[in-house]
This record gives sequence, C-alpha cells and structure tokens, in this order.
Amino acid sequence: MKIGTRISADWLDRPEDLSYLTQIGVDCVDITMADVSGYSESGGRLSREGLSRCVDNLGSAGLVIERMNSTGDQTHLTFMGREGSRQELDNLVHNAELCGEFDLPVMGIQCFQASQFGHFPRPIHRYVKGRGGYEHAHMDLRDALGQPPPEGAPTAEEIWERTLEIFHTVVPVAESVGVKVAMHGNDPPVASLWGVPQVLTDFAAFDRLFSEVPSPCNGMTFCVGTRYESGEDVFEGIKHFGEQGKIFHVHFRNVHGTIPGNDWYEETIPDAGDLSMFRVAKALHDIGYQGAIDYDHLMKLTTDDEHGRQYMAFCVGHMRGILEGVEDKGEDKGPEDKGV
Repeated sequence: MKIGTRISADWLDRPEDLSYLTQIGVDCVDITMADVSGYSESGGRLSREGLSRCVDNLGSAGLVIERMNSTGDQTHLTFMGREGSRQELDNLVHNAELCGEFDLPVMGIQCFQASQFGHFPRPIHRYVKGRGGYEHAHMDLRDALGQPPPEGAPTAEEIWERTLEIFHTVVPVAESVGVKVAMHGNDPPVASLWGVPQVLTDFAAFDRLFSEVPSPCNGMTFCVGTRYESGEDVFEGIKHFGEQGKIFHVHFRNVHGTIPGNDWYEETIPDAGDLSMFRVAKALHDIGYQGAIDYDHLMKLTTDDEHGRQYMAFCVGHMRGILEGVEDKGEDKGPEDKGV
C-alpha cells in the first residue's frame, strides 16, 4: 500500500512544501481537477498544458497523482436535469481521456450531494475540542433527517437515472484508456438530508452501481469513516468489495459514533475514533489492496498553520507505522534499499 494525501492548488506552486510531503513519507497525492490551471476557466475541461505543468511540479518532488477527482459543480446541471448536461458529460469524457494520456490511475466522480440543491436551513456541523484541545468536526443530523422534500428537489429515482447516465457515458471511455473510475458515495451517508434525496449511501447502492454499469474500471473510493458512520460493517465491506477488485482508493479516516446509533458522529484524530485502524489496514492487506490510503480531512492542531503540516506529519507517521506492522516480513532493509 501507498501513503496518499489530499492537497490544494496552492501546494503546487510551493516546491519546498511538496518536498516536505516526500520527506515525511507521502508517496502520492489526491487532487481535484479544479486544482489544475485552466480547468475552472474552461467550464470544467482539463487542458493538456495545465495537467502537464501539474504533473511536472509534483514529479520534481518525487510525487505522483494517485486520484484525479472531478468536482461536484461540474455535474450539477446533469443531476438537476437542466440544459448544459451534454457539455458536462463531454467534459467528463475528455477528462477521462486526458487522465489516460498522463497515466493517472484513478479518476474520481462525485455523486449528487443534498448540499448541491442548496436547501440547508442551518449547518449540521460544528467544531468541538478533542484530546489536548485539538479541533474536530461534530456532525449533528437530528433535525436534518426525516424532513419532507423541498419544492423542486429531484427524486431519488431521477438521481439514480442521472448517475447511471454519467457512468454509462464515462466508464467505457475510461476503460478504453486504462483509467479506473472511483465513486466515493454520499457523506453524510443518509437517504435524505433536509428532505433532499441522496442515493449512494450504503453497500447495496454500490452493488447496484457496479451491476448496472459492469466494468473492471468501475469501482469505489472506500471511505472508512463514511462507511462506519452509516452503521454498516466496515470489515465486511472491505471483504465484499475487495474480493471483487472494486476498491480503487481508500480514505483512511476514523470517526466516533454512527448515524443509526446516535444521529451524530465526529471525525477524530486517527487513533481516537471507534475503529482500530490497524485492523482496517490488515483487512485491506488481506484482500490484496495495493493502492493509496489517505487520511482525508485535516484536523486543527493548536500549534499548526493553515496548511496543516503538523497534522499531516502525525497522520503519515501513524499510517507508516501501521503499514510497517501489517506488511512486515521480518527482514531488515539493506543499505541499497535505504539510499545509503
């Protein structure tokens, strides 16, 4: 397995920070297409020049792109059934082809999130204090669940139809150029939020997506935190989808609390949640997963800056230690393996 991290566009222009990632043990990065110059200006279409510059900047620090993620606003018209959907689908096809041209292994596609409809009477999250005073997100869903649908919201079946249209359009192209398409699913994983439907919320929904668009290149970003929040068994999910070869990327995030049990959950520092992340890594190892594990969302350490370097270093060290334990073959590395 490899260690991955999500970075924002500003990191690409700070070579010392990219070298810092390599120094602490990061192997690869997860970026959104919007981080690539020219993408937003072109209405959601990657350019060869912008992607080349991005790849070169990362390569100079010994990093590669593991997952190139599309942004939700670039499928908004399709999910809402509005004019302009055809252009969005054409852009996704073009972007998949360009990912193949640059040998980027995984392309993320966003599902429809209730937040895209824009009907959020009040926030569902706030920041609370954890161990030693670090800040982490507490998500309280009690008021947001079981609400009637707002006027104009798409139905669940309409969202499914439009999701399948996207995947029927993009997956064959991605397969033809050797790119895997990874679906993350809804976060929070609930069937509706403030009455707005969401459909990719559980294992059964992923099974439906994979059966209706069958392809070895149609798989998932297995978000450990989201899957645990849903109340389903994370380890059964890893086994079920891992044995099918459907896990393409992993968000190695720990949480406390589940939605079915509490109507709330908290994103925590990796060793402070309900799960044993060693067990998670062992389960991934046992099904032969060789992709990236990514600690996902940044927490706020009291001495950290806005870039989260200290939190990154903690998470990468934590994951490195876990992987060393999981993958240890009882053999020391020779000098040639250590660059001596």
